[in-house]
Amino acid sequence: MKKLILSILCIICISFSCFSVSVSADEKTKPWPKGPSVFAEAAIVMEASTGLILYEKNINNVYYPASITKILSSLLIIENSSPGEVVTFSHDAVFKVDLDSSRIGIDVGEQLTIQQCLYGILLESANEVTYAAAEHVAGSISTFVEMMNERAKSIGCLNTNFTNPHGLPDDNHYTTAYDMALITREAMKNETFRKITSTRTYQIPPTNKQKETRYLRNHHKFIVKNDHKFNYEGTIGGKTGYTNKARFTLVTVAKRGDLELICVVLKDDTNNHQYEDTTKLLDFGFDNFSIYSINELENHEILKESPFFTRYNSILDYSNSLVKTDKKGYLILPNTASFEDAKKEVTFHPDIQLKEGRNIIGRISYTYDGMYVGGADILFDNIKTPTLAHTSLLINEPAQPSSDNEPTLETSEGSLRPIIIGVIVGLFVLIVGLYFIFVERPRIKRRRAYLRKRANRRRYYSNDSYLDL
Repeated sequence: MKKLILSILCIICISFSCFSVSVSADEKTKPWPKGPSVFAEAAIVMEASTGLILYEKNINNVYYPASITKILSSLLIIENSSPGEVVTFSHDAVFKVDLDSSRIGIDVGEQLTIQQCLYGILLESANEVTYAAAEHVAGSISTFVEMMNERAKSIGCLNTNFTNPHGLPDDNHYTTAYDMALITREAMKNETFRKITSTRTYQIPPTNKQKETRYLRNHHKFIVKNDHKFNYEGTIGGKTGYTNKARFTLVTVAKRGDLELICVVLKDDTNNHQYEDTTKLLDFGFDNFSIYSINELENHEILKESPFFTRYNSILDYSNSLVKTDKKGYLILPNTASFEDAKKEVTFHPDIQLKEGRNIIGRISYTYDGMYVGGADILFDNIKTPTLAHTSLLINEPAQPSSDNEPTLETSEGSLRPIIIGVIVGLFVLIVGLYFIFVERPRIKRRRAYLRKRANRRRYYSNDSYLDL
């Protein structure tokens, strides 16, 4: 008895010592990975799904953006027009932009569709096309510029001011690496933009003014992939920019698996360095960070914390539950950290009137080292099921009494409980019966046969007549 008590005490002591070690380890978060040095005066790497900043250098300092301005211009054109609309080029569109700047040779009165304009803007960085499309959408360039600045603020830009849609030099036309990453992140949510920015080449057929086909090619070398020196695996979009004042500016979006990264470099000194810097920064992001699907990691725990969780949801398959986390929610962590190192916070929205279909009833968020590293909406699919009555549910509010003819949660539980118990008991009896037939019964027969043989041997050797033979 003393030995048993001593063993129990030892086990308790070991358990507490292990617990203390794990707590002290959790309290000390591992350092954030250190990024590379780059030639660009400002640079950022942002994870697309969360907006988490993985690398930063002077990200809030203002610089001239040059033609990466066209990312926001293109997004506004897409959002405020349809692909088939016809744009007629005005005199201002052709002659009010620098004739020595990037163009595709459009004439006054020439007509292109919005779709053709967008390819001209994002692939060839055509300034006269940007001017004409902006004029078509807003009626005037000044109105379009107002739309640009309002949209930038709505995205969360803090230090951006645009004075034109194309990015040609202007002292009051500026942005930051952080703001450009936000703008690019917003643009990449649009499927039309996403498709066009990843396109290598495009053809504009003869128009009302031009008899020959125009052949367009993307200026971003990672997208064109013609030069082995300038190639990055997983590149899915981006935009180039250059003026004497802005120097080289470059936006690049690359994706590997579920991890999508946005890289912005501003005021780089040479064409080669902007691609070298981008390569190093993207490598840093992909090599040092991992992405986790919150839906795969947290659904079981979310169900237990949800006000819609029932005892039958825990017995039945979790994948069929009505309460889930959004599949688009992700968590980003350094490779030196584990999922358990992130601090989780779950909140459910109070007093929400549920509507038919999908409802956002809460939010799960994570922080690591004091930074937001991911989150996901908690969803409730408002569909009638045998295990959940919700004709008039309010979160954190008692359910209204049901009518006599309407099934309630209690009725549903009462009708299912005998069935579940019966199935469990039946399975238990079946398993016991099979065990007896195939295991226990043969063993008993073998045992009896052995005992009979042993008894016969004893009688044979103890018989005196055997000695006289």
